[in-house]
Amino acid sequence: MKKILIMRHAKSDWNNIFPDFDRPLNKRGKKAAIFMGKEIKKRVLTPDIIISSPAKRAKQTSESIADKCNYNKKIIFEDNFYFGYMKDIVDTLIKLSDNYNSVMIFGHNPTMESLVEFLSDKYVVMPTAAISVLNFDAKSWKTLKKSSCKLVLHLKPRDMM
Repeated sequence: MKKILIMRHAKSDWNNIFPDFDRPLNKRGKKAAIFMGKEIKKRVLTPDIIISSPAKRAKQTSESIADKCNYNKKIIFEDNFYFGYMKDIVDTLIKLSDNYNSVMIFGHNPTMESLVEFLSDKYVVMPTAAISVLNFDAKSWKTLKKSSCKLVLHLKPRDMM
C-alpha cells in the first residue's frame, strides 16, 4: 500500500507587490502550515519523501510542514510543480523509487484539485493549506494511473483550527 498526501500551499501575502513566484506566506498561512504539520505528525502521516513547487509560498509551506511532522530528509523542489500540468506531477510520481511508501506533494490550484480528482475520482475543494490523503493499493509507483487511488482523508485547516 502506497500513500499520497496532496497539499495546496498555505495562504500567501497579497498585501505586498511581489512577482507571483516570490509571494511569501502571510501570518495566517504560517500559522496554518504549523498547525497542519503538527496534525500530520499526530495522525502518523509523516511521508517518506516530500516534493514541492519551488515557488516561495509552497517552499515555505513544505519546510514548515517538514519541521513540524519531524521529516528530516531533503525536500525535493520540482520546477514543473509551479503552475505545471497535472501530467507533470503524475509523471514525477510514477518515477519514484518503490522504496518510498508515502509521498507528500505541495503545489498550486487548480492543479491540486484536478490531481485528487484524476487519481481518486473524487472532487474536493482545496483551499489554502488543505491536504488530501490518497491510498494507492499497489507495490509500484509505475502503475499509478487515473482512478487508481482511494481518497481516505481530506483536511482543511479552517475546519480544524
